[in-house]
Amino acid sequence: MMLWAYLYFHQITLDTHEKTSLSVDNSSHYDTKNEVQHKRTGESANGQDQPCKTQAPAVIVYCEKTNNIVQRNNAALQQGIEIGHGLAQAGALCPQVCIIPFSEEDERLTLVQLAHRLYPFVSDIVIDTHNALAIRLDNLVHYYGGHKELWSTITHELNLSKMSYHFATAWSIEAARILALNGVDNYECDRDNIKHRLSQCSLSLTALDKKTKAALTRVGIRHVHQLLAMPVHELGRRFDNNTISYLTALRGETFPHVTLFRPAEHFEHFTLLPFDVENTQHLTPFMEKLLGYLAHYLRARNLQTSTLCFQIDFREHPSTLLEIKSALPQSTADSWLSLLTLRIENEVLPEPAVSITLRCDNFETIEGSNGDFFSNRFNEVAQKQLIGRLNAKLGEECTFQPKVSDTHQFETMSNAEMSSSTSASTFTSDIVPTFLFDTPKPLTQSTKVCFGPVRLHSEWWHKTPRKRDYFIAQTLYGVRMLIFKDEDNQWWAQGLFS
Repeated sequence: MMLWAYLYFHQITLDTHEKTSLSVDNSSHYDTKNEVQHKRTGESANGQDQPCKTQAPAVIVYCEKTNNIVQRNNAALQQGIEIGHGLAQAGALCPQVCIIPFSEEDERLTLVQLAHRLYPFVSDIVIDTHNALAIRLDNLVHYYGGHKELWSTITHELNLSKMSYHFATAWSIEAARILALNGVDNYECDRDNIKHRLSQCSLSLTALDKKTKAALTRVGIRHVHQLLAMPVHELGRRFDNNTISYLTALRGETFPHVTLFRPAEHFEHFTLLPFDVENTQHLTPFMEKLLGYLAHYLRARNLQTSTLCFQIDFREHPSTLLEIKSALPQSTADSWLSLLTLRIENEVLPEPAVSITLRCDNFETIEGSNGDFFSNRFNEVAQKQLIGRLNAKLGEECTFQPKVSDTHQFETMSNAEMSSSTSASTFTSDIVPTFLFDTPKPLTQSTKVCFGPVRLHSEWWHKTPRKRDYFIAQTLYGVRMLIFKDEDNQWWAQGLFS
């Protein structure tokens, strides 16, 4: 028997708001009003001591299209606000209620992000509506070793996402949907038990249109088990083909024709801010949470990246793009957070931000290395980390990485040429200094030779051929210099080592 699980996320917008609010409350960067501080310390605004009470604010999700409350938290329920109330009625019951606008598109984006999280564990996922997922289970039981182990893996990931949901299992998506909407919240793989649970469900939970439900009610069919017991040829006389197709799918008599979810080749995560954020200091906790989602995405796929982009949206002003680049590919949230902090500390928002989107398109596979962990540690890791931090702090236009030109004569290796050199084959030597003087300077300091000599001749076609003996010397202050002695036994300084 084919087995499907249906996950009905009945308050996606509310859960997203509470998660983002909790992440900000736990951050040391967040403190909005003096009243908040007074509540934390138990002191009132007039200086008198008051008992410290922490009460969650009433929050509702309002659908402007229908003028109805579609989601509400427990604090709003205690104030008497119910789902289906109008905005005026909710405001009369609780004048201080927090109102969040409802958007199907935003909920669908959140659901897609959740599907990305579940995809490494289950392959056949169907995004049914803006707030529901269907997962095929019967083809995965063998790989996990049983129904219990499979469902434990799925629920573990769902619990990490901190999303509220109702669930049920049945032989078809349509049947599982009815049970989930009824709040069964039970994993069942026995066909008879599933039929028994369906018999307790009302006809109003089906996906039939209102006209068909009314027609069935007039003939006394008010529960799902009555509908399943009717012969198909009797239904065919009274209803159209769409109704017959739905009923056959409800019974599990036809193979489902659905579009399976396939993850995108790029990462994109959207977050709707719970309030308007006026500065980047308060924006950091939300961006840090997005980095956590990116780290989970990279870890599950054994990837890393060196470029990511934040899009900050406003109500009226055009969106702002913040691109962050790392000289060394990163895969953890902490490594990106340090670069992010440097990048945005001087950023000024043109107006309060309402949402953030993190995108990442370029990935690299993490390849294992059999070499010594400490080999080339400075050259390949520390140096690139330093370059990445400088780029984040100063901007890429303010930094450059010196490169050696394709020549063995040091006087032609100026800084300007090094910054723009892109030659693949360049002269390499252990005595090439980090900084070269445009022209050699007379050596006037007392130095001690540490390495040398290395004799270099100019090219034979040079108009004034030269022969020099180069040395690495160290001054009394520990500064290392590249010096040379010319054919007249005069000492000159050519460059400095960093």
